[in-house]
Amino acid sequence: MADLVPAPRVSRSTEEDRRAREERKREASREAVREFFRVPLSAHAYTVEGLIGTGAYGVVCSAVIASTGERVAIKRIKSVLNSYPFATRILRELKFMRLLRRHENIITVRDVMVPGERDRFNDAFVVSELMPIDLAKLLRTTTTLSPEHVKYLMFQLLRAVHFMHAANVLHRDIKPNNVLVNKKCELRVCDFGLARAAFDDDPDPGFWTDYIATRWYRAPELILTLLTNYSTAIDIWSVGCIFAEILSRGEPLFPGQSPQHQFSLIVNVTGTPSEEEISQLRNTSAQRTMRSLPRSPRRPLSTLFPDADPLALDVMSKMLEFSPEKRISALEALQHPYFAKFACMGLGATAEPVSRRDFLFERHRLTPEGMRREFLREIAHYHPEVRRELFDEAPPGGGADGGLHGREGGPAGGLAPIADRDLVEGSGASMVHHSRGTAQMAGSFESALGNDAAAAGNGNGTHASIGAHTVGEDDMETMNPGYHRRGAEYRSNTMDEQVLDRLNTRV
Repeated sequence: MADLVPAPRVSRSTEEDRRAREERKREASREAVREFFRVPLSAHAYTVEGLIGTGAYGVVCSAVIASTGERVAIKRIKSVLNSYPFATRILRELKFMRLLRRHENIITVRDVMVPGERDRFNDAFVVSELMPIDLAKLLRTTTTLSPEHVKYLMFQLLRAVHFMHAANVLHRDIKPNNVLVNKKCELRVCDFGLARAAFDDDPDPGFWTDYIATRWYRAPELILTLLTNYSTAIDIWSVGCIFAEILSRGEPLFPGQSPQHQFSLIVNVTGTPSEEEISQLRNTSAQRTMRSLPRSPRRPLSTLFPDADPLALDVMSKMLEFSPEKRISALEALQHPYFAKFACMGLGATAEPVSRRDFLFERHRLTPEGMRREFLREIAHYHPEVRRELFDEAPPGGGADGGLHGREGGPAGGLAPIADRDLVEGSGASMVHHSRGTAQMAGSFESALGNDAAAAGNGNGTHASIGAHTVGEDDMETMNPGYHRRGAEYRSNTMDEQVLDRLNTRV
């Protein structure tokens, strides 16, 4: 008879080490909460509850508004002015979130807090509504999503995308991490750091050379190239990829390990594109890769999702057209029979095209002081009562109506164009914003600020891993006590017994 092998026992030292690590983590969280507001800030009405997440971008905490008891998320973005590219991204994101917040499926920014030292502040505090979980985490939980859940989530996501596109905004980074969900199955799109406004008379947007979207959700025309013609179709492709991932309970449709592998996975589903479609790819390497792949017919989505609603697969197939010109628009998708049940809910708020005036800062080479003033301009939208104090300037001629009502603004509201003193010497109002301009601005900004300050943000003056989530990407346990670990996964009760209250649907 074989000897019984005793079960391995956890040594006392190993268990003590585990407990010590957990205690260090708890203490780090407590310290982060204690230090959260230890910078000069004007009076505010928020009481920090607990840590939500940390990252290279800073710290996110849950907080309570003292006067109402309402819970919110506050993101402290650290050293925001140490790097020109980082400052530009954050300022752009703040502007988009303010301009788009009228729609119920876009994350709502409640406040950007007033710094206590207007000439020296280097952190930004952004207050937003508190959403319990993002879609990526939700798909990793044991929560069951019924067909009605899936349809409702996709309906809301398309409403948000339609609103953005109607406002002439391309999100360019739609992925599960940037889609937030609450217990009522209400959805919000967040993270507009890579978004762009598409103005009709802008130069060819092929010069927009930022990294666009996580590869798995990137449209074919963006793979293997940073120079391409952007259109709303890039966001629609990302939505189609998310749709497929929801139906497969968290399995990405195109988890490419390289650009070439990404193309191979895409063609295996969409089929080999025509020679005309291949020739429309602006990068010759992408064209060569496509022509080198084995020819493949279009694969019916029913073979991938045999239990899915045929109408769901029909609208998804129209989102995942290889050619951007053939892809369905967000509005056309919303009008598809698959979403007929929700047609009574309408499209939500009507979009107003974003104004070029809000993005003049991208067309100039700003000094560090100029960029700081641009942040103050944005803060002033949330705190009109302190506009004069923020700028403390009298109008030309020494009149009494100073601040933003003088040089910083006009009597009808709205902020004046950037002042000449805020521009780097030699820059002009007609400067085109493209990759070379961005590099020049980054260099002049960091040089003007000083090497020590530029290095403070991330050891080398860069923010290579900026957090992409409005309410944090780490554990959600502090914010949602009902959340707890099960092995390597999370178990979530955030769907409140899976009830879609507004639809009277119990699953």
